Amino acid sequence: MFNIMHNSADLDAAIAASHEKPVVVFKHSASCPFSAAAQIEVAHAKHDLDIYGIVVQYVPELKIEIAERLDVEHRSPQAIILHKGKAVSDHWRSEINERKLKVAVKELMAAE
Repeated sequence: MFNIMHNSADLDAAIAASHEKPVVVFKHSASCPFSAAAQIEVAHAKHDLDIYGIVVQYVPELKIEIAERLDVEHRSPQAIILHKGKAVSDHWRSEINERKLKVAVKELMAAE
C-alpha cells in the first residue's frame, strides 16, 4: 500500500501505523535519477509493505519535519523504516531496493 503524505497529520498517521507493524517512509525527488531508480524499487515493494511517501520538492517543510521528528539526517532519495514510532533503519540511494526493504521489515516482524 502506498500513501502520499502532504502534511504533519499524514506523518502522524505513518508514525501511528508503525506501532501496529513496520512501515516505510519514502522521500524522493522529482528530478533526480537516483530517485527514479529508488522509486521503481519502492513501487515493487508497495504490494507487501506499507509505504508513506513524499516528493521533496512538493512539500519541503515536511521533508524537514520528517528528519527532525524521526531524528535522521535528510537525504533524497531515502527510505526510513519505522517501528514502534521510531526510525530503526535508514536507506539511501542504491541501498533502497525491494528485497532489502522486505527483509528488514520481515525481520522486525519476526522479532516480535
